[in-house]
Amino acid sequence: MIPDEHKGKKFAVYLRRSQGETGDTKAQLARIDKKLNKLEKSKTIKKLNRKVVGRDINGKIKFNADRDLIVSGDIFNEGNGQSGFKFEERPVLIELIKRMREGEYDGIIVESMDRFARDFAGLSHLALPLWREEGKVIYALESGQTLDANRTNEAIINSQMTWGGIGKQTEISKSKQALRGKIAQGYLSGSRVQFLGDKSKAGNTGVDYRKLWNVSKASGENANGNPNNGTQIGRMFGRDNKFVNLWYGKMKNFDELGVLDNWLKAVEAMNTFVRENGGEYPRRFFTTNKAKRLFDRTRGYFGYPAGVNLAGTNTFVRFSYPLDFDLEELATSKNVPDGYVVEEEITAEQKSNLNVAQTQPRARGKL
Repeated sequence: MIPDEHKGKKFAVYLRRSQGETGDTKAQLARIDKKLNKLEKSKTIKKLNRKVVGRDINGKIKFNADRDLIVSGDIFNEGNGQSGFKFEERPVLIELIKRMREGEYDGIIVESMDRFARDFAGLSHLALPLWREEGKVIYALESGQTLDANRTNEAIINSQMTWGGIGKQTEISKSKQALRGKIAQGYLSGSRVQFLGDKSKAGNTGVDYRKLWNVSKASGENANGNPNNGTQIGRMFGRDNKFVNLWYGKMKNFDELGVLDNWLKAVEAMNTFVRENGGEYPRRFFTTNKAKRLFDRTRGYFGYPAGVNLAGTNTFVRFSYPLDFDLEELATSKNVPDGYVVEEEITAEQKSNLNVAQTQPRARGKL
């Protein structure tokens, strides 16, 4: 619990969700909200300013450090998919510690200590004087633990973080290896193309992406860069305006990169392959091992036809054009052809010049 000498003092709340975890920091804040209210009402802590410093809690606005780190608020949101080890990649935590050093806060509240950090050595390098010499405190709501000048508390938390961190690093390493193996086979998650026979709303008809592109382009764009009459266009394809906006934006980017026409031809060829193999019941074929192998191996290409910079890395991956190969072979062969997936290192300058359609967002299981 919060030590007596810190009761009634000023605290900040720190939120973070780790790589590979489900949920988000908005849900994290909701889970601890009642406990925060109780601490405020009992005057254990001063009333919190609920404005959010850092990343948008709703995940709708892109993070801008110059704008988002100067907000006056007591809820510090590092965001989702942020490493518990790489402190240099956690600008919100660095800002919070800076404000703490300047005397704005007496302590920090987290849901659990592993939200604050998973590497005690790295954390100590960054902030050890705060709790050892300056009388600050870090309080975990879930366990009631405090990181403060009490060396016994510090030793216990040090041990828990160290062994928990080792376990987490092993988990991340295995996840990365598994993802590398999938990428080498052509698989990479992204917005999924709705082919003929899949289990989406498109069902047995699939989506005519060429028609969707032509109709959307002909409608003109609104102030947000989306097609005019998106709702009406969506009805033509049995979908909503969100679907129209998503795929118009993607195809527009593909067009800018000069890969749209080949991408559309490949989508159409895949639908033809399904029809030839599934006959009257394309849904049934879509669930076979043969279909699964083909769609898994081509998913990287259909998500990123001009290649992709893997999230959090300097690695750029290019996926081969499916129609350069025999689709039957891709669907049945044990291994993909040599050179089917190509990886290369890119510089920071090259990364900054990539189209949005060549950039993988930060995501679960990122490399």
